[in-house]
Amino acid sequence: TDLIGTLIDMGWNDHLIRDQLVTMLIAGHDTSTASLAWVLYFLGKYPDVQQKAHDEVMVVLGDHAPHHDHLAHLPYLSAVVNEALRLYPPIHLGSRFATQDLIFGNYRIKKGERVLYSIYLVHRDPRYWEHPNDFMPERFLGDKKPPQNAYYYLPFGKGARNCIGLAFADVETKVVLARLLQTYRFELVKDDVRPY
Repeated sequence: TDLIGTLIDMGWNDHLIRDQLVTMLIAGHDTSTASLAWVLYFLGKYPDVQQKAHDEVMVVLGDHAPHHDHLAHLPYLSAVVNEALRLYPPIHLGSRFATQDLIFGNYRIKKGERVLYSIYLVHRDPRYWEHPNDFMPERFLGDKKPPQNAYYYLPFGKGARNCIGLAFADVETKVVLARLLQTYRFELVKDDVRPY
């Protein structure tokens, strides 16, 4: 089934469906572009990473266009994307509403109040990440990969209110990168890039 069919089956009205599709297509454009830019930056900065990603793409795809089924066979490319998203998530803040009164540190939060959290800071917290400021795609391979329910890796949010465009962005990013890696090599013109 497709996305619209799924939303209709969930009982969503036309206005809510329209709003979600606009969010996914319009808001997703800038975030996907930013994510791709950071991945390309890291590929240019780390030629060995770029070579590994290129080699994997060529083994799996050769000169053929990628299909959805191919993506599961590109674990290193996925790790590179995930690590770039960890260091430079497309959205830096998330928000939730408190479901109960609670005390967090020295703060009293009442039920119903909005709570903001920094995705950027969580992704660089040394309690969860060894060498948190280093680009290390291997941390997303095999048994090193964070579990699905880990709330310390959340570039698209987590839980029932995560980003509706997560699957689309994941496929889009990997397909574009695979096609680029089949044909091009990337190098930095200069390395004094400053985020945002």
